[in-house]
Amino acid sequence: MAENTTVLGTEEQEKVWTVPFLMIFLNAVVTGSTTWAVVPMMSSYSIELGADLKTASVVASIMSMVAMFFRPVAGYVVDRMNRKKLIMITTAANVVLAILHMFSRTIPTLAACRVLQGISFAFGGVASMAFSTSLLPASRLGEGLGWMALSNVISQSIGPSVGLFFIDHFGYYACFAFCAVMCVLSLVILKFVPYVETPRVVSDKKFSLGSIISFYVLPYGMLMGLFSSCNGLDNVFITLLGKERGISGFSLFFTAYSIVMFLARPISGKLLDRYGLNRIIYPALFCTAFAAFLTGSAQSMAVMILAGMIKGLGQSSGSPGVQATCLKKMGKEKAGIVSSTCYIGQDIGNSFAPMLGGVVADRWGYKTMYWGYAAILLIGGSLLYRVKSEYDKTHDPK
Repeated sequence: MAENTTVLGTEEQEKVWTVPFLMIFLNAVVTGSTTWAVVPMMSSYSIELGADLKTASVVASIMSMVAMFFRPVAGYVVDRMNRKKLIMITTAANVVLAILHMFSRTIPTLAACRVLQGISFAFGGVASMAFSTSLLPASRLGEGLGWMALSNVISQSIGPSVGLFFIDHFGYYACFAFCAVMCVLSLVILKFVPYVETPRVVSDKKFSLGSIISFYVLPYGMLMGLFSSCNGLDNVFITLLGKERGISGFSLFFTAYSIVMFLARPISGKLLDRYGLNRIIYPALFCTAFAAFLTGSAQSMAVMILAGMIKGLGQSSGSPGVQATCLKKMGKEKAGIVSSTCYIGQDIGNSFAPMLGGVVADRWGYKTMYWGYAAILLIGGSLLYRVKSEYDKTHDPK
């Protein structure tokens, strides 16, 4: 048995894109995309049900807020359960929730669906990231986890674009039905993913804050939160901004963003491996901030497309680069707690940014909202990373 393990540990195990890894990656993209597909329409859908702009912003962002509170618990549970079963449970839950969304006719019932979606989203994301560590060779762990981290960014770019397409051409209910069907197909694919229970070192310590959150990684999680705030604002307000300014075909914003991000990611990944996070984080902050500035100023689809392209440049190296760096520093054995801590930052950005943005937009307009965010990201993000990187020079992450 030992000889077989050694043989398998050569060329075949050095591959990142094995069939099982590809299937888990695709599941993460599909379930994530269907989750984010309904986010852009939550604000307009809530308004149609009688909510004002502030309430609509809360309903649209409540999923991420709930996920933020459940991520640490998810990391704790994932290290103690069969990860494949957990992924399948959350995927099946997404099917049921997509159908339940179709029957939500009031704000309270819609909000309840969003709460349940947030719980499923929290557990599914952490389980996928943790499961992928068992499918990756140690020598290419950082690269593989970087791709898994990118699956979340891909989901947030493809999902809204697909959702807006269905809303524009077929309506809300068709979008919900499409999400349900895609999750069913993903569930079928998961059945064929091989799963071998690998030994895991689980601490005997009682459940505590330190067992579910890495305080060393937390500042990086907050930096990821600043990046994800851009996605939170765009997912909730792009539809409303486009309607207010009479911009048609605003789903092209997400299309342009997706294309550029796909093209830029391999390049940014190589730059990260070669030069480290220092060389890519500041351009990423600038590009994302400039994209927000353009979005707030846009009066035509051409400017919106340009904003989406520049955002793709920034996001392709921002959050994935930060998360991959954290996973490399902390090691494979701590992938669960690192992933959950990073996701907390993303959830904060996805949930609180739209809520605060709704207040600002309601009083001063979308331009002020986007310009304010751009300034906070560029200045606050640069200072946060500078302080944290200086701290890391004298402190061992492990």
